Amino acid sequence: MTLNRRLALKSIVAITGTLLSLRNWAQSWPDKAIKLVLGYTTGGASDATARIIVRPLEQNLKQTVVIDHKPGAGASIGAEFVARSTPDGYTIGLTDTGPLCIMPHLRKVAYDPLTDFTPLSYVCSTGLVLIVNPALDVKNVQELIALAKANPGKFSYASSGVGSVHHLAGELFKARAGVFIVHIPYRGAGPALTDLIGGQIPIMFATIGPALPMIVSGKARALGVTSIVRSSSLPNVPTIAEQGLKDYEAVLRFYMVGPIKMPAPVTTLYQSNFKQIMLEPNVVSELKKLGNDDIVPKTPAEIQSMIQSDYRKWGAVIKDAKITLDS
Repeated sequence: MTLNRRLALKSIVAITGTLLSLRNWAQSWPDKAIKLVLGYTTGGASDATARIIVRPLEQNLKQTVVIDHKPGAGASIGAEFVARSTPDGYTIGLTDTGPLCIMPHLRKVAYDPLTDFTPLSYVCSTGLVLIVNPALDVKNVQELIALAKANPGKFSYASSGVGSVHHLAGELFKARAGVFIVHIPYRGAGPALTDLIGGQIPIMFATIGPALPMIVSGKARALGVTSIVRSSSLPNVPTIAEQGLKDYEAVLRFYMVGPIKMPAPVTTLYQSNFKQIMLEPNVVSELKKLGNDDIVPKTPAEIQSMIQSDYRKWGAVIKDAKITLDS
């Protein structure tokens, strides 16, 4: 046997041994609890979304899944923790557009949102609703645009804070509509919604779930939703795109991700399980109750494409509006 043939044979044996070892390891995985990292505090929409998905995931994997909250820095702390975790599948994260596509344009983050994560599942999108205090004499988006154009700088809109999707939705609206409305950042969506209802501020881009009771009770008037299609929670409210701002869209998209370089068998196991979970009628129903839409499984390539597209889009909005965390 020649030297080259002996080396080739050794390589085949080594590769075969590695594959068998990996297969045996994957068959016993998971043999301990899995950590699901969230970049937000308990009690919010992200927490509620995670709990809906965790129950069937535990049943499928026959292992405990522990939700680990790591809030701060626009959820980028949680995203960094996932990106820097050992890629053995025992640490994954539920993350969204904020830390992936917005925060990296506003502050230095210790991860690359486009290359440091393994996409495991698309979860859903959460659209916003453009609402006004009922005292403001407008019934639709075009009337609001006309009023704002006739009174540049006179009106203001509230957001949950600088750099939030609520803020960027407003800046995108201003750019597309050609109007000047003053941004008033709040420390959270709750205080902003309270002030809108109280008449201290006339306009707001609000998350649909918390705003829904106020809309139904007549304390706030819905002019349009920011998703590209109508929300199942507000089927009679047209999209902003329908009302003249073509292709306008401002939503939070939620994803399940892991660190880069996860073992292929574990990655595949997660992806197949999440695909099954996201098709379960009770999961879809519970997510819709939170105001979520677009609950449709997507391929890893589709997920990467969506993240890249939103990264470019929100980066351009931030640059064009000259947004900083001090603005």
